[in-house]
Amino acid sequence: MEPPGASDGKRRQEGAETMREVHPYKTESRLLKALDNGGRFFNVFTKAGDDQITRAELAKAAGVFGSSPKAVLFFEMAQHALTPEAQAKAVAALGPKARKDHRKFLPVKLRPSLVESTGKAGGCVIVEGYPRYLKNKSMFTGMMMIPIQTGNVTTFMMVPLYDQFDIYEVFDNRQMRKPMCILATTRSMTFLSGEPIRLAGILRKMEVAKKAQRQHKFYLEACYYTRLKNAA
Repeated sequence: MEPPGASDGKRRQEGAETMREVHPYKTESRLLKALDNGGRFFNVFTKAGDDQITRAELAKAAGVFGSSPKAVLFFEMAQHALTPEAQAKAVAALGPKARKDHRKFLPVKLRPSLVESTGKAGGCVIVEGYPRYLKNKSMFTGMMMIPIQTGNVTTFMMVPLYDQFDIYEVFDNRQMRKPMCILATTRSMTFLSGEPIRLAGILRKMEVAKKAQRQHKFYLEACYYTRLKNAA
């Protein structure tokens, strides 16, 4: 169902791309082989196996087109299981543009309880915690801005966050005590309550309707996840 005011224009939903599961590589050689992939067919100046990971190759591995923040998030998630020495070698293999992206968009690793106090809107983060699906939407006042395009004019309107995403609360541990952070996922994703996960995404400013009480400063728009079934 289109929100009020959108029927005479085209609604562009930019933030609801399907999340991708990442299985971290356990060896440096496998990671580098997956990333040094030659890019897509139109990347004619990029060669596989030349010991340099270009921006195009990283984007292909991440499953994105031209999204440097998401490519860097994937890179960090994919090498999470490697030793610090192996991770340093992976970073050293990045080409000039990919390395510049890595420095610019390197995610901050935060506990869910610290997202509200130390996070920044637009910042890339990696969070590990225990999710709980937010069933009672009547108690959740979070909103988001979406662009509405009518002809050549783009305007923005505010809609409930749960109209676009499924909403989870993510806690530091299985006791699920506050503080926590808010996770927004695409509809196809299901996370079991108490099953630990690692999430990589971008913090977005949480909007609120007029006269509504602000409950959270941010929500995490997750791009990648890793299930941590054997975590303590």
